[in-house]
Amino acid sequence: MPQNRKPEKFMKDWFRYGGIGVEMLASVLIGALGGYGLDYLLNTRPWLMIVGFIFGSAAGFRSIFRLIKEDKEKKD
Repeated sequence: MPQNRKPEKFMKDWFRYGGIGVEMLASVLIGALGGYGLDYLLNTRPWLMIVGFIFGSAAGFRSIFRLIKEDKEKKD
């Protein structure tokens, strides 16, 4: 840990960036499991699960890009 940073700031950043990983995982799981459930109901296996996975991944990456944009605006 750098000497010029306070431990509170370090922990705040750690939780912020750790949370984005959890958000990415949750987005992908919700999309894939939702698609799987629809596949089960509509008997279209595996197509809706694949579509759900893609949309969940896109939502997760959107969260990452939003965080990067916020950090960039903060630094400017």
